[in-house]
Amino acid sequence: MSRKTLVDFPTFRLTRLNRGETRDGLTTFEFEGEFDRIIKPVAEITWFWLLIGERHAVCVQWKSFGEDTRAATVVAHEKELPEMSGKTLYYLSPGWDPVNVWMVLDKQWGWQHVRFQAVDAVAETYQAKDVSMVDGREVKTWTKLQRADKHTSTERYAPAAEQASLSSGAQQVIPGGWDHEHCQLCRGHIDHGDFGYRDQDELWMCESCYNKYVKSHDLSFVDEL
Repeated sequence: MSRKTLVDFPTFRLTRLNRGETRDGLTTFEFEGEFDRIIKPVAEITWFWLLIGERHAVCVQWKSFGEDTRAATVVAHEKELPEMSGKTLYYLSPGWDPVNVWMVLDKQWGWQHVRFQAVDAVAETYQAKDVSMVDGREVKTWTKLQRADKHTSTERYAPAAEQASLSSGAQQVIPGGWDHEHCQLCRGHIDHGDFGYRDQDELWMCESCYNKYVKSHDLSFVDEL
């Protein structure tokens, strides 16, 4: 597959922007316009991203769309919108986050090639309100894991062991418990001792995705992964 750039993304031509009521600090904005190709909701997912210019984005929800046309009306709930005058609006599917696009395109993103080292983690066991099915068994007791050094606010959740050693709400430091990171693109593990690429916000990318996409600023991962 050839290299993909932002200009290859579907675009939305805004013809009318309506400002609605403000409630709880958020204003309702209604976008009317037309895509340059037919875009329809993905399965039961009712939202997607509109990338605005080079570093802004807004999350919008489908309100209506033409069955046989590219016309659509979408709605956003924001404190305020970024400047949109003269900007191209690009469609990004809900499976991705705008930062995934920016981190690949920006030549000054500041990636560092480093070896991942496990750090201590803080584990907390808690009871969920509802029962979830995980691998065929009912789970209501979960363990939340966070980095002990608080370099990021990322949290991970897993079903608690059947013989959980922590009472609900209690915390325990697990030496080396934060033993992997996830690649921002393929979501693969970067385990203790593995090399990868890290940015200043502690976001990680595996060597394979970095070499394949970042080096050439290729956005084809949106279709491939």
